[in-house]
Amino acid sequence: MTKQHIINYLGLKILKSTHPKVRKIKRTQTGHSAHGNKVWRSSFALIEYLDNNPLKQQSKVLEIGCGWGITGLYLTKNQNADVTGIDTDSSVQPYFELQNTMNDCAMKFQQRSFESLIGNDLQNYQYIVGSDICFWDEMTKPLFDLIQRAITSNIKKILIADPGRPPFWELCDLCAETYNSEIITQKIDTPWKSEKYILAINTQ
Repeated sequence: MTKQHIINYLGLKILKSTHPKVRKIKRTQTGHSAHGNKVWRSSFALIEYLDNNPLKQQSKVLEIGCGWGITGLYLTKNQNADVTGIDTDSSVQPYFELQNTMNDCAMKFQQRSFESLIGNDLQNYQYIVGSDICFWDEMTKPLFDLIQRAITSNIKKILIADPGRPPFWELCDLCAETYNSEIITQKIDTPWKSEKYILAINTQ
């Protein structure tokens, strides 16, 4: 009965927002402060890119604005990564943990903002990934500042996926002026036919 509520994708079992277990969590919550209430499609574009361009095995990865942690799940399960997800919205944690359990993964979750990540925090990771995290104008500068701190902390690569919102393009312009960055157009056919964009910043 619940199969129609699960997306099977590259070895993952991703629960849709219509899944009974997800709906049960929703009934206990009053709302979501930062739009972490569903699976966002840019995650699948980023996963497909990572499937074709894998990270080094057993890498330490930080998924920023992780929501339900879909990209981190893929990296944990398929590339043996050690992933920590952060999100400013504490209400996403039950969904994050549910998706973790469904996929026999053990990602870690922290409730915190981009601004709270300082050099000592970032030095624990080799890669930063994120999807659909630059959707308001006021997010562009904090993300750019985080990218600057990450590069200073010797992060190897930063990947941010987005459908192409104006704040995202502003972030891309800022990075193009300062860093070795590129924009990758990523088309996917499953689980939906879609086209997204990935800001890739290579620091080494």
